[in-house]
Amino acid sequence: MNRENAIVYVVYAPNVEYVFDELKKSFGVERALNINTDLYVKTYLKISKYENAIKFIAYSKDLKNPDLRWLSSDEPGFLDVTSKPYNLAFFYICDIAFRTGSNKVIWVNHLAPTISHQDIDKALSMVNDKNIVIGPSKNGSIYLLGFTAPWLKIFDNFYLLRDNIKDEIIDKIKKAKINFSEIDEKFVVKDEESLKLWIESDEYKPSISESRKEEIKYTHKKKKEMHTTQMNSAENTPPNANNNVSK
Repeated sequence: MNRENAIVYVVYAPNVEYVFDELKKSFGVERALNINTDLYVKTYLKISKYENAIKFIAYSKDLKNPDLRWLSSDEPGFLDVTSKPYNLAFFYICDIAFRTGSNKVIWVNHLAPTISHQDIDKALSMVNDKNIVIGPSKNGSIYLLGFTAPWLKIFDNFYLLRDNIKDEIIDKIKKAKINFSEIDEKFVVKDEESLKLWIESDEYKPSISESRKEEIKYTHKKKKEMHTTQMNSAENTPPNANNNVSK
């Protein structure tokens, strides 16, 4: 694990109140919740296996999900950003990454499930104090940002679903008089068109979310344990223990 490189990832508990308004508008409330949660999990699975960077995961909890076990049983969750809007959560976690020794930060958009380790490798190789890296998407969004500590200030009002966020960031970079590079274009799932691209991609596997799978697995395990207990109890019960015979 290379502690000089950091991947930052911001997630919110699977709660309707935390779903982005733009997604609710595109997909409807319940559907947006399911799609958003699935994307949180699937994109996390990509970055969690990347070995050349430490991961910083900021999360906002709720009563039902006080930690990150809905995302992964391997994530205890210690960077709580509950009540913080996305821009402040983003700034907070990036600042922690730099303060704890990281020289380069790569932010990954959870709405980009096709991001690859090669994308992250390329971004890290291009990031330096004079160059910011952008991962552009087809719909004016971005799926990745790479930068060093001096340039965190450029993203003080960052919001991943703002219209034309890519143009806004490039404008800020130019005003700061530094360079930027773009890596390969990907799509960000934010509407029906981009959702279709994901469903038709080679990586898409129509399934319930990983968190739901874990819940079903846990429920099945508990039922099996209860069944075993009942069977053992029945075997140890004398045949006439429950019979009342009057003479």
